[in-house]
Amino acid sequence: MSNKQLFHIIWTTHHEYPVWDKNGNWQKLVNAYTELQKYTISCYLSHVLPIRYVNKSSKNELLLLNEKSINQLKIDIEKLCRKNGDRIIDGLEIKMLRINESKVEILAFSPAVSILQKISRLKSKTSSLLGTKYPEEFPENKIWGKGFWYSNILNKEDLAVSIIKNHN
Repeated sequence: MSNKQLFHIIWTTHHEYPVWDKNGNWQKLVNAYTELQKYTISCYLSHVLPIRYVNKSSKNELLLLNEKSINQLKIDIEKLCRKNGDRIIDGLEIKMLRINESKVEILAFSPAVSILQKISRLKSKTSSLLGTKYPEEFPENKIWGKGFWYSNILNKEDLAVSIIKNHN
């Protein structure tokens, strides 16, 4: 893995509450990171996790991915992340890819200096690909919410992957 570090990345669909918004429903994520702390796994978080979430219902205009678009999204992400799959995303080494109707969650190894650019590009490319493939479902390419949350996991990566995979 030489200069690669482990990152946990989450982005949401349009109008879903992001991880850092206390109105959301991200308690399982808080539980996973509480577990990481018990094992003295060090992390740098892009946004602090609220201690408690309100669990408000998402906004009415919430965009939900259906099974067909989730499956296509998995295919697109795996293609884009493989070696020479995209000139910027190139070689993002995925350890976990979890997609549901309102979020994408990835555990991946990447050089720290390029992770923000890689994930921004991945969001942009997947939005374009889904919008082109299913224009009736995504007419304005407004698939993703603003930004993304990430954690840089600095030690005990195998244990961290196991803990995060089991807290879904």
